[in-house]
Amino acid sequence: MSLYLERYAWQHELFPDYQPPDNLSMVVVIPCFKEPDIKGALDSLNACKPPSNQILIIVIVNESEKATKETKKETLNTLSQLERYNSNYSMLVSHQILPDKKAGVGLARKIGMDEAVRILRKVGNDGAIVCYDADCRCDTNYLDEIELAYSIPETQSGIVFYEHQLHRENHQAIIDYELYLRYYIASLRHAKFPYAHQTLGSCITVRASMYEKVGGMNTRKAGEDFYFLNKTIPHGGFVEINSTTIRPSDRVSDRVPFGTGKAVNALLNSREVYEVYHPNTFEDLRLFFSKIDLFWNEEDWKLPMTLSTFLGDDWKEKINEIKNQVSSFEAFKKRFFHWFDAFKVLKFVHFCRDEFYQNVELEEALDWLRTKHFFLKGSKESYLVQLRYLDRNTKWNLAKM
Repeated sequence: MSLYLERYAWQHELFPDYQPPDNLSMVVVIPCFKEPDIKGALDSLNACKPPSNQILIIVIVNESEKATKETKKETLNTLSQLERYNSNYSMLVSHQILPDKKAGVGLARKIGMDEAVRILRKVGNDGAIVCYDADCRCDTNYLDEIELAYSIPETQSGIVFYEHQLHRENHQAIIDYELYLRYYIASLRHAKFPYAHQTLGSCITVRASMYEKVGGMNTRKAGEDFYFLNKTIPHGGFVEINSTTIRPSDRVSDRVPFGTGKAVNALLNSREVYEVYHPNTFEDLRLFFSKIDLFWNEEDWKLPMTLSTFLGDDWKEKINEIKNQVSSFEAFKKRFFHWFDAFKVLKFVHFCRDEFYQNVELEEALDWLRTKHFFLKGSKESYLVQLRYLDRNTKWNLAKM
């Protein structure tokens, strides 16, 4: 048994008697809580072109130990659906009653992904673990393209391209929310932040050994995806699998404290315009990141007031500390961005919002982004179509490490 499985994994093996096939190369993990249509998500997987090697689907049906009678009833209905379901692929189902303080998508994902590591280790395969949500849909080449990405030994983790389902009921709300997600990442790419990638949980893929290396999935009730990828991406071997698409649901949800469902609900219940982070925040970041070579070669540095205030008086000492730990500029850049990582970037963005730059209307922010990257002015839906195209084709000026 590995050190990770021995010390850090969910200690209860779910399927000790399961004997995986020798050519198992991919495990799809689906956390499932209050999902009325798990069948639709599985149907979408079943419609996929079969990959060349075997795959396994693990469904973690979960609820809190303090679940309401209504939730328990929904859980039993889900389990009944799964018991009757005729899958084209091997499928294992586990019903988990979780401690109330930890019950949530993070722990459910972790339980399933930990089990995926155990199963892949049984056959000695360092295969892919794929996160998929119980309300998602996917293209028919979804499994095939993930398998292709992980046939390259250098691939250690990645995300699948996504497009939210755009149903009429929540049409404008989900457009606004997805525009915000794409605006934020596009703005970080404009700022030349090298780890600017989408972080939706249903888009995550990771090689089993990398999953263990970074300490596995965290148990947060929301945001588990962001924190997991923040650990994973800097290790290298990260890919964007843009040749297929996963389609998260646009439905209203109260299952997590934040995320798509919560955001859509808030947008539908608000009469105010949708606001996002001010573009000046990202221009300040761009200026900061453009000075990295000066940090390496010079001693006298000046920063925008936002960053000098955010970092405090000892930030120069931190820069010098990093310099003293390395012998090359490339190593310095790598350590610099391990320090000023995606989590610190997000804290800076929130600091600017609270202390310097008030949020602006979404359309104003998109107009700023449009002038920087030369896409066409239009409606919000037109902007979304163009941003999806740019993201899929990686047309942004990505910072190089």
